[in-house]
This record gives sequence, structure tokens and C-alpha cells, in this order.
Amino acid sequence: MICALALGCGVTVARAEDVVPVEGSWHATTSAGLPVGFEVSGGRVVNPRFRFDWGFCGSFETAARDSVSIEPDGHWKYVDPRGPSIEGAFVASDRVEGAVTAPSRLTPGCPETHAGFVATPGEATFERAEAVVEDNVRTQRLSQRPRRMLLARDGSFKLYALRWWDFGKSTARAGGRAYLRRGCRRCPGREARRPRVSVLLDNLTQQGDYRVYLRIRYVLHGPVPRGFAHRGGRFLG
Repeated sequence: MICALALGCGVTVARAEDVVPVEGSWHATTSAGLPVGFEVSGGRVVNPRFRFDWGFCGSFETAARDSVSIEPDGHWKYVDPRGPSIEGAFVASDRVEGAVTAPSRLTPGCPETHAGFVATPGEATFERAEAVVEDNVRTQRLSQRPRRMLLARDGSFKLYALRWWDFGKSTARAGGRAYLRRGCRRCPGREARRPRVSVLLDNLTQQGDYRVYLRIRYVLHGPVPRGFAHRGGRFLG
């Protein structure tokens, strides 16, 4: 998650006096690319909803139906019982500047994080675009939870029998087997191995109608042919 809208690594939202916000539905997308939605009614922000993704630290989405009052200076804040919060300020009748915050967690590498947003009147959508990954470097085919992945155009590096966890989240993991070959199929001295493999996908990025994993990392467990490293990674198309 990144800090945005001059939030630094704390939360400071712009404020405006005597702003009368448009009543009805509001929507936004945070600097982390995730949706925000709420309603304005009778001087209150109603049913604030937002999504947060900490990567390996976990993910979160509000579920409670609640409301908070809008202060005279246009500021409001909602804190979910589980800790994450959303706040904003009406800087114009049709504009809110704010941030969502995920508190720090006990897990190492999970500090407090923030993502800014600018909200305007309109309906929010929380539907997730399908997550896909390139499973064939020859054809550049995209698929969900591929059982097989071709990582070398000459067929010397393949993954197969893959089983996925958390596919569609910011980080997806799989276990399976790798086929590794040194030399061409009919070359003297050809060497092939089939070690177990652990796979991690990340850099999930919206591209058109899909969210695409752009990077793969892997660990090979067992003997490998000469010239192959037990750990590696690369960016995909």
C-alpha cells in the first residue's frame, strides 16, 4: 500500500467549512486500486464500505452496516470493530478527500499502512475482475489457476500438477512439480529432472477487463540439472 494525496505516512485530510455534500451514493478507488463506497444522508455518512489487501499479511473488507456523523468542518471517520478505518473530509459538495488505514499487525513486516482516495457521487462496485496469469510463454495465453505453465519457449522449463492457494488475492501460491531439461531433446548428454516446486505469483495489476499477475517466483526442491538454480523468478507478459 502507498501513501497518497499528501498523506505522508500519517493521515491528514483536507477540510472545508460550510460544505453541504450531495446526498446519495458515493464511490472511489483507493491509491491501492481497491473500491470505496458509502452514502450521505441527513448529515451522516452511512454504510461506509472499503476493501484493504495487506498482501501476505491478509485482506479485509467491511461488512457491518453503520453510520457516523459529519462534523461541522466536513470531516468524518469510521473505525471498524476489527481495527481498520476510513476517514475523509468534504472539500466540496461533490468531492471527498480521505484515506483508509490498516493498523499494524503482530506479523513481522505488517506495519500500519494507508491508501488515499478521492470520492465523488455515484454507485460503487465491489465486483472483482477475474485474476489470470500467463501460463505459456509461446502463446502468451492467460488462464486462471493453471495446472501447467510453460516458462521456456524451448520446453526446457515447465511446471505441472499445480495446486493453488489464494489465487485472486495480491499474492497467490502453488505447489507442484517442475520439468527441467538441459540440452535439446535428442542431444548427447541431455539431462532432465522433475523436482517438487513451490510457486508464488504477485504484482497483480489491472489490465483491461482482467487482473494479471506479472511476476512469478519459485523454489525447486530436489536435484536439478546443471545450469539451473534452485531459486528464481521473472516477470511475465
